[in-house]
Amino acid sequence: MSAENIDRKIAVIFAADVVGYSKHVETDEDATLASLNACSKLIEPLIKEQKGRIFNTGGDSILAELPSAVAAVNMAVAIQNKIKDRNADAKTEVKLEYRIGINMGDVVKQGPKNLMGDGVNIAARLESLAQPGGITISKNIYDLVVNKTKYQFNDLGEQKVKDNKFHAYDLMLPSLIKRKLTTKSSTFPRLALIFGGITALLIGLFFSLGFEKEKKLDSSKIVILPFKSLSENKKEKLLAFGISQDLGSKLTKSSKMLNVLNLKKNPENLRDISKKTNASYLVDGTLMQLDNMLRVKVDLIDGKTISNIWSETYDRDLSGRNLFKLQDDIIKKVVNELVGAGAVLSKDINNKIISTGTADLSIYECINFSRGVYNKALNEKAIDCLQKSVMKDPNYADAWIWLADRKRAHYSSFSMTDKYKYMLAEASTEIDRGLALDPESAFGYTAKVQIEFFKKNWESMFNVAEKAYSMASNDPNILAKIGQSIAFGGQCEASDVQNREEKSIKVEPNRCQFHRGCWDLGLKARKLDIGNFSIWDNYLIAICSSANQDGKNIVSSLEPLQHKKFFWWEFNLGLAYHYLSKFKIAEAHFQRAKVALKSNKISKVRSLYTKFNSHLTTFSKIDRILPNYGFE
Repeated sequence: MSAENIDRKIAVIFAADVVGYSKHVETDEDATLASLNACSKLIEPLIKEQKGRIFNTGGDSILAELPSAVAAVNMAVAIQNKIKDRNADAKTEVKLEYRIGINMGDVVKQGPKNLMGDGVNIAARLESLAQPGGITISKNIYDLVVNKTKYQFNDLGEQKVKDNKFHAYDLMLPSLIKRKLTTKSSTFPRLALIFGGITALLIGLFFSLGFEKEKKLDSSKIVILPFKSLSENKKEKLLAFGISQDLGSKLTKSSKMLNVLNLKKNPENLRDISKKTNASYLVDGTLMQLDNMLRVKVDLIDGKTISNIWSETYDRDLSGRNLFKLQDDIIKKVVNELVGAGAVLSKDINNKIISTGTADLSIYECINFSRGVYNKALNEKAIDCLQKSVMKDPNYADAWIWLADRKRAHYSSFSMTDKYKYMLAEASTEIDRGLALDPESAFGYTAKVQIEFFKKNWESMFNVAEKAYSMASNDPNILAKIGQSIAFGGQCEASDVQNREEKSIKVEPNRCQFHRGCWDLGLKARKLDIGNFSIWDNYLIAICSSANQDGKNIVSSLEPLQHKKFFWWEFNLGLAYHYLSKFKIAEAHFQRAKVALKSNKISKVRSLYTKFNSHLTTFSKIDRILPNYGFE
């Protein structure tokens, strides 16, 4: 966006966050969520009363814009008093406290609703400095309200948090103590890939490897269940799965406010899935084909009550165009329902979905086949049908993108030799062709990140990763895939990863960004995927933890997956238990890893690490361990 097109303004920003939310959840999740909902019902009317508007939420966090400094301060005091009164009631099972920060500053409009910029960032930093049940304001707010209100203030002086310097004041509520406060700038790196509309919601989270339970996901979480075919026909099963996967991608495109998770397998218990993902909504469906007629039944399900919000049946003549039109109709219905509910989306959301589909049903069937390919023979079949697909319809973006991705996978996962380097070159051309046809494809940019990684085009890879992140910042699969590329791409050496703490590394072309990829993207992906429904984030954290010889967190990442007989699962758990000095358990995992690898040669293991450009950061340590377990 050019400077002249940036929509800026001065705004009063209110930031609030629950104190110790993760501990409350750990103690009693259901009661905490009920209490949070009750507090929200107290807070939201007070914001509206002062003619304010909520522009972003993150579960227990609230960001709001107010029309004046006085309105914001009066509202904040009213909120803290309401929460205090609620906590004083003996019937209140979980007593939540809020920190509140208020700032006035320059902000940039992002989309129809969201705001970002220093005005928002400093409000969030003020909130993190506030006392439990307290309110901390900036000097520009203080100057505007000190002579217009009867409140008392405590001057905290100049504070420095990260890259922001600001003068802060405590509003002295009766329950608060007068304090001195000194802050130091954090050593966290600037997150060029992370900072966006959601940045302020993540401020104050210190990403360590302790893996404490993190904050719960926001109420905009939607889980897309794999649609079920009512027949045993393989093509129908793939068609049902493909429709549900595309629904998730299109919902993500329809609004940056949504947090969409596509499941690969149908759960046995919807209530359990809702609880594990903290999903406010589930989308489920069935598909049945009768001759040339397709019938799809779609349900939007309330995640808390597991009751249908609406159910609708769509009958369509079976063709490629009709399939994509069907998806559009479902998306619009879902979006309209959520707008109507007033719980997730604003009324001014852009829900105009324009499909870039194909009229040829065989092409769509080919893509659906390609989604679940995990061995060399099937991948070769996928490449063959995708090559035919782009010849049939050269204007269908997804066919080019999937073709590029499958060729990259063939080179990187199955045949990484000079003989197949041509596939990587072809993939590079094909991905650019696909993205030219659909420049809004988050999956396409993710595929390009991985292609640039294996081509070792570090500067391009980092730039494309930023683009991919901006388009799908709530997709754990995408975060994990670009996180791995960022972590192990660039000029990384062992010295770059020895320290667990984030390093203040200036973002430069080709520079190692291990910490950013692992702990910024990886931990965010893991937070989004609290039910372990995606595997890539688990493996990313495990690999990153391995670089730090952190056995505990390798185990916590991989054991929920139960991927026995899969080499990387067995091998990394072998390393984990070695680091934990549980050598007999390590031996058992390494033995199964050798069987999966069909070799006990250290050189064979080294070649796998070399593939992924991680040998410089990790393998030198592993090389010394393997002889103890029969590798030679």
